[in-house]
Amino acid sequence: MNKKLKNAGLLFLFFFLTSALFAQSANAVAVSLITLDDDQETVRVSIKTSESFIVGANRYVLHIGGRHFLMNEHPEGSLSEIVFFVPLSDYETLKDQSRIILVYGFYHDNTLKDGEGDQSSDFLGKHWSLGKFTKQTLTSK
Repeated sequence: MNKKLKNAGLLFLFFFLTSALFAQSANAVAVSLITLDDDQETVRVSIKTSESFIVGANRYVLHIGGRHFLMNEHPEGSLSEIVFFVPLSDYETLKDQSRIILVYGFYHDNTLKDGEGDQSSDFLGKHWSLGKFTKQTLTSK
């Protein structure tokens, strides 16, 4: 009986902590800065949160319009920032006013979206709508 109670307590704690991780508010995440990397061939898209990004076995995927980008890092191990690396040639083809969506986890169905709709709710997995993309004049970081 004691073992069952202990297991139930651990299960409750697991679900409580998991739900706290996924309860990040939608307004807490935003695109912070878009700059040209030192190599002059890569655009760095910095996304920051006032909370903490989820740490786990999944990866983050940045969707801009019909394109998706996987390469990213947490600078200096910071859990409040993710920087995505977008090839300059891809950046130059992005359409103004395309939706920007950050998704926790790679879902193949998300990569098939054309980015033309207005609803982010059609994305699978935990995701944040970061607004509309506007091309910027790039400066080096």
